Amino acid sequence: MTTDGIFLAACLWRDAGFGCGIPLPFWSAPAQLLHRLTLQVGTAWLAGFLACVTAAARAGREELACLLRAEADGAALTRTARSQLPRAIDHVVRAPVVTARGLADSLSITPQAALRLIGQLTAAGILREATGRAAWRAFTTP
Repeated sequence: MTTDGIFLAACLWRDAGFGCGIPLPFWSAPAQLLHRLTLQVGTAWLAGFLACVTAAARAGREELACLLRAEADGAALTRTARSQLPRAIDHVVRAPVVTARGLADSLSITPQAALRLIGQLTAAGILREATGRAAWRAFTTP
């Protein structure tokens, strides 16, 4: 049996309801790899698909390492007994983009308090500004 035949058999087997679907971080792959798949068929497509999965998994691993570093850096910050920093760090790690209004709404605090928290997290290197603007600023993990 050729590799094209094995690929076809695997597709038919899965289409018949056998096995289970495993969500993969496929769409995080670089666009050039995804575009190359449109021109390929058979085993060339499968090899390209696996290259996309590999690239996406690496990107996901790097993102996870960044988020774990941000969480560890946040745990090292000094805080008072009433500090909102732990909750703010939890929000920052889970949200791709953070704004002062969004953080304030999430933590049920004032926008001014959220701006102070964002300032502390930016000074600690946990957040960085993504917009480059003076107003309507958005922040993300570096």
